[in-house]
Amino acid sequence: MGLAAACVLAAIAVAWMFGGFGSSRPNLAEGERLAGLYCGACHLQPQPELLPKRSWEAALGYMGFWLGMQDLSFLDDHPRFAQINVESRHEVLLRENAFPSAPALTAEEWAALRNYYVTSAPAEALPQLTKPPLEWSLPRFEAFRTSYRPVQPAVTTLVRIRGAAQEVYLGDSVARTLTVLGSDGRIKSGPRRFRPEITPVDMEFIDGTAYLASIGDLMSSLPPEDRPAHIAAIRLVDGGINNATSTVVLDRLYRMADMQPVDLNGDGQLDFIVCGFGAIAGNVTLHASQPDGSYEESVLFARPGAVKTAVHDFNADGLLDIALLVADAREGFYILQNLGNGEFDTHTIFETHPAYGHTYFELHDFNGDGQEDLLVVNGDNVDSDPYNTRKNYHGLRIYLNQGNYGFAEAYFYPMYGAFIAKAADFDADGDLDIAAIAFYPDFTAERRESFTYLENDGNLRFSASTSAEVMRGRWMMMDIGDIDGDTDIDVVLGGGYIPVGMFAYMDQYEDLARTGPPVLILKNTLR
Repeated sequence: MGLAAACVLAAIAVAWMFGGFGSSRPNLAEGERLAGLYCGACHLQPQPELLPKRSWEAALGYMGFWLGMQDLSFLDDHPRFAQINVESRHEVLLRENAFPSAPALTAEEWAALRNYYVTSAPAEALPQLTKPPLEWSLPRFEAFRTSYRPVQPAVTTLVRIRGAAQEVYLGDSVARTLTVLGSDGRIKSGPRRFRPEITPVDMEFIDGTAYLASIGDLMSSLPPEDRPAHIAAIRLVDGGINNATSTVVLDRLYRMADMQPVDLNGDGQLDFIVCGFGAIAGNVTLHASQPDGSYEESVLFARPGAVKTAVHDFNADGLLDIALLVADAREGFYILQNLGNGEFDTHTIFETHPAYGHTYFELHDFNGDGQEDLLVVNGDNVDSDPYNTRKNYHGLRIYLNQGNYGFAEAYFYPMYGAFIAKAADFDADGDLDIAAIAFYPDFTAERRESFTYLENDGNLRFSASTSAEVMRGRWMMMDIGDIDGDTDIDVVLGGGYIPVGMFAYMDQYEDLARTGPPVLILKNTLR
């Protein structure tokens, strides 16, 4: 195993440690030292307070696999669904030939490391400390359902508003379909299948063509090196997909989370930046267009876990730089400075522990100083443990641009399981408001916070509101835009009814899968 692979293994391991022990209690200082050695070597070392004791015990199972430890007897008192969840990770490592050939530490050292985390961890998840009041009424939006009714529970992996046509495009990666709704919520086209089969996660409209990114393997059941993802160009006919044809532009890509079609080198041709999230392996690649119509691939970031990129000239040198959010192992935000001639210099903006769960970001000028700031979301809760543990550090943050690749956190809104946040001037008062969804909300709460509208009161102060209607769905996707031509900004929510993250709450899952709306349109009441 190479150094890079070893770092990835140890890195993912980082967030997960704890378990039961025998009668001997190795001292905490030795356990902490071992944690720094085996966890902190390749990513930020997680602190015990990040998870409660029970969650650390399950997470320890994942950690142990990366270090060659197979004994899961410390999980004997956990529910069977939790044991199965942990055991499945072992199968993945074996499939990928990533399981170490020999243990990285002794059984005594492993016990000391686990003891440090479990003993030091809180009994229960730490509460949110700075949560502002949440108003349970949503006068800014009027919610209504659509005529879209999939045969099976919706797994909406794409929602894209095409404002020019007053349409909403919906992609379902289980049904492998693309559907188009009109502004009235009625189906205009589809559900439509294409060849090769699509598993839509991203879409951009450019000059009569819809570029569609397919993840290829939604549940990560295939080896990463199968590279199942692809990008297709759908040539719209009469502005729609009814008679459209699809042509593969790029294939053999790692499981894809995001694509950016952009002329990065200024030659008038469309290039593609691809976030190959992957699994054990992945990368970020640039596919530069060539005169003969082919693409030349170069690796910009040789690690898995990339969830999104955006382009902007951060240093005003006339070249487009690439902002990048990474959500695996050494999670963090990076800016790839464009040096020209296909060369980039990586600036680390921040890095976080591997339980952070980054999912999304956008570039916006929140304070009106002419510089792009960061709106960053973290709330992915599927990897840390089987219990959908509440994490008080989940939510959305605004980092203000200080210049010279420096950013400072200026606002945090705690939101369990936050997934996507989009900023726009929803109330047309001249500042940026925020709409946010949570795919992993607190399922133990009487009223889940699945969608929140944050209205900007000025000076980075926001008032939070939601409604019972939007609570009825489990929202995986969201887009914003003017869907009805009245010039205000509407919201479309896409439901994702899969049991991931809900194995401890299967009654709720089955109810949501049966009754939850596949799509919900929130029409702005401003006009």
